[in-house]
Amino acid sequence: KAIEFHRVRGEQTLKLKIVLNENYELWEILWTMVNIKKKISWQTAKTTGLPDDCEIDLETVAVTICGGGNGAHAGAAMLSHQGCKTSMYLSLKKEAAKLKHGIEQGGIKCEQLILDELIQYRGAPVVSDDASIVGGSDVIIILAPGFAHESILREIKPFLKDGALVGALPAHGGFDLVAKHVLAERIEDVTLFGTVSLPWAARIASYGMRVEILGTKEELPMSCHPRVPRVPIVQLFNSMFIGTTFPLGNDFLEITLWPANNIIHPGILYGQWKNWEGTPLHEKPLFYVGLDDFAASKLQGMSDEIQQVKIAVEKELGLTLSVPELSGFLLQSYGREIEDKSSLKRIFQTNPGYQGLTHPMRQTGEGNYVPDFSSRYLTEDLPHGLAVLRGIAGLVNVPTPCMDEVLSWGQNACGQKYLDNGTMTGKDVSHSGVPQRFGYHQVSELIF
Repeated sequence: KAIEFHRVRGEQTLKLKIVLNENYELWEILWTMVNIKKKISWQTAKTTGLPDDCEIDLETVAVTICGGGNGAHAGAAMLSHQGCKTSMYLSLKKEAAKLKHGIEQGGIKCEQLILDELIQYRGAPVVSDDASIVGGSDVIIILAPGFAHESILREIKPFLKDGALVGALPAHGGFDLVAKHVLAERIEDVTLFGTVSLPWAARIASYGMRVEILGTKEELPMSCHPRVPRVPIVQLFNSMFIGTTFPLGNDFLEITLWPANNIIHPGILYGQWKNWEGTPLHEKPLFYVGLDDFAASKLQGMSDEIQQVKIAVEKELGLTLSVPELSGFLLQSYGREIEDKSSLKRIFQTNPGYQGLTHPMRQTGEGNYVPDFSSRYLTEDLPHGLAVLRGIAGLVNVPTPCMDEVLSWGQNACGQKYLDNGTMTGKDVSHSGVPQRFGYHQVSELIF
């Protein structure tokens, strides 16, 4: 348990933190002196830059979050609490009405676990099913599955104001290519951004009313177009989000190649269900914590193939790309929280943010469950994840036997087709972020 006090002294703030043990006895006292920074508006920061002795006044920042799922709940509660003028856009009227009704009961309460400290706050964003709500927004954050990105971009495109920041959390799986395709001539009017994953693992406890953040990533790499942003977007995001910083990457290709859900979700599903013969289970198996040696080997194999693709891309383009191995990414994100870092399998199994999360399942009878292969772990993480990785590998002629094995199984399981006779020409490529969909046949065409 911890109690924190702030007291202003001149141009500094004294932060005093009193920590109690489980018996509510004094454990330690921590104190720091922090310089008070002058607040300036986002418009001023955009125009003149952000001096070191200043910070952005979040009350001058208007944000629209597109989506209504776990991540959107967490983001809306957090940014509203931080002072941003926050709205949420959902195109489905019934869903928007349901969300609005929940928020009207007292706002979205968020419970966020950072290390062993639980912080709680509330946010009350405005909800609309009208895309024109983004017209007044400085920042538009798409917190929705990858398969929804294209339709959302089409809906909001007519209302985007010049200079707006438009992006997705996460933005892997060719988000930049989809955005370039949809926004077309407007792509240079905005700053495009994206991250390699969500800032947290979140779960809705009560729709429109309560959300739990189970694990918070310490660092979340971000990429932008243009590569060197015209505005201080990194400083803005570092101010808006609690517990996460956003280092700037070199190119969107880093996000696309980053080993995250694009290999984690399909790989774990493959390991669990590749030999399943249709017999229902009596309980839902654990997803991340249930990782076995076989699935871990496939995840490592796909991570190794990503590194081979990265090296080939760097050689062809003359770029330096910062793309870690899978274990490196997990340690970068959750390093303080993971108990056993000895192997990839143990990293998954001892991450507190992964505890209790189960495989996506359908109930077929009382106490009987079968895997739900229509979940986003395949319907999103293949067309806007693993298939995109495989498409880029094809552009630089890098063989990917592990990716091919998992992708072939996954597309058969969910009834889709991307990889066809060794090439990315399957019937469902047209609804994906695969480079070949947009007529790209050279990796140099992915840089814009």
